[in-house]
Amino acid sequence: MKQTEPSNMGALLKNLPRRVVRALCFSGRGLKGAFVKEEAFRLEVLGLGLLAAILAAAAWPLWKKAALLAVYLLIPLAELFNSALEDICDLVSPDHHPLVAQAKDKGSAAVLVAIWVNLLTLLALCLAD
Repeated sequence: MKQTEPSNMGALLKNLPRRVVRALCFSGRGLKGAFVKEEAFRLEVLGLGLLAAILAAAAWPLWKKAALLAVYLLIPLAELFNSALEDICDLVSPDHHPLVAQAKDKGSAAVLVAIWVNLLTLLALCLAD
């Protein structure tokens, strides 16, 4: 990203709505691509919907519901990074390479850690009372 001179701040603010819309479009393309290509991402989105429905009916305080939803979002976030890493690895090295396999395994491990964080958070929230 280019540095903006203070004298160009007016131009930056003038272009801000267009830049925000473009950024949202790029993000939307990324989410759509992950949803179409990645079964794990689709399952995680389904899980988010189920979790939201369960929490809507639960008699928990709002802060617990918000905490669990926020922490759950780490799973699809990690999955998006993992999918992006796998796409880059496949582009750079279509043939099997030990370093590519290692990178993909680390991306998968990040998703697993996000799941562990969710389980620990759920346990802590259940035991908090």
